Amino acid sequence: MRRRPNICDACVRLQKRSNPDARTTLDRWIPYCAAFPEQVPNEIYRGGFDHRNPYEGDRGIRFELRPGGERSLAAYESAQARKAARRTDEASDL
Repeated sequence: MRRRPNICDACVRLQKRSNPDARTTLDRWIPYCAAFPEQVPNEIYRGGFDHRNPYEGDRGIRFELRPGGERSLAAYESAQARKAARRTDEASDL
């Protein structure tokens, strides 16, 4: 099982540490960064929140593109566009 692309994949600040309580390959690592030293919130890391925008508790530290992160950022933006298109399609079906 693969997780969806997220903005953190393209961020210079992303770090990961081993998760001793992991139950699946998806939670084998705990993502953290300068903005979230304990753990990146799931709303950002798994939920698709765009951390170029403010997020409560981020202490003003936001996404910064890492060198070579353009493809990861493009994958994230493409996934977000598909998600938005699905929502639009579902709303028009109502």
